[in-house]
Amino acid sequence: MDESPPDNLNESYGHILDHNVPEQGLAALKPEQALDPAIEMVKPDDIKYLIKWNNEVIGPTLDVARELLQTHNRVRLIHEISAPDRSTLVRIKDGHKPVSPDHYVAFDEYPLANLVVGIGRSSSKFRGRKLACTPENASKENLWPLRQLANICDVANTRYGYIQTDEDLVACYFNKETEAEDSWEVALMPIPWSRYGEDQLTTDLALWWLSMLAMSAPHHRVIVRGEEIIRINEWEICYLDEERGWVRRHRYSNFEEPVDPPPPPAYQIPSPGNAAVFEAQVGINADPLFNLNAAANADSHDFNFDGFRNPS
Repeated sequence: MDESPPDNLNESYGHILDHNVPEQGLAALKPEQALDPAIEMVKPDDIKYLIKWNNEVIGPTLDVARELLQTHNRVRLIHEISAPDRSTLVRIKDGHKPVSPDHYVAFDEYPLANLVVGIGRSSSKFRGRKLACTPENASKENLWPLRQLANICDVANTRYGYIQTDEDLVACYFNKETEAEDSWEVALMPIPWSRYGEDQLTTDLALWWLSMLAMSAPHHRVIVRGEEIIRINEWEICYLDEERGWVRRHRYSNFEEPVDPPPPPAYQIPSPGNAAVFEAQVGINADPLFNLNAAANADSHDFNFDGFRNPS
């Protein structure tokens, strides 16, 4: 498996990642400041120290990205965490019984526009790598944190969440399999906490990517059925004007690059006397159910952070 960041990420958000930002623009704590070297990940609540680091990193990097993209600049980004000593607890409610993630990122709007939620669990209780490799052998105990995260995402009205353990950050993406309340699907990708370097998909970068996808547009973060999902590697080809010509545009980041115009549709002579074929070709009849925004062949398993399909 390729250990480098995925082509999907580089193609869609590489222009942001490659931008030089002054150090003061990313005034996040250094790891040794946020993470006490004496801390040992023994108790479940100790995982919140890693979530604290996530929180310190994600805020400034998202603010820089928003400024570069010129999007949501007049809306404050908030991110809250539950304290390791439980002195502060995060709560989310939306006409439901309140839920308590350990971390959330949201736009300060009314109602609150939640982007990403996260919970912390010990690796003795949740093994993301094992679940991703052999989902057919998943135990109820190992699935339980995913069910908890799905419930939090449901209340928060966002499809993006993560589970932080002492070994991995497990990035998750939920959708409904059917209209039934309990018919959930999830795509997940475990990223080892120990991974680092410019050419690696790190935990920080994965969380940043989740947040960027979520804040690209409201319809890109709400929980929908699988066939309604716009895949993260989906582009559209469009004509801008005579000066700029044809471009392909990423559906989430709106990044554009020049592209050759699409070939004209092949013309076929309608069969003699076949009025239905003729009407369809000249556009006389229209199907009122046709949806220009529908994502054809959407597949939740295509959401994978390193360009590989999740095991089915």
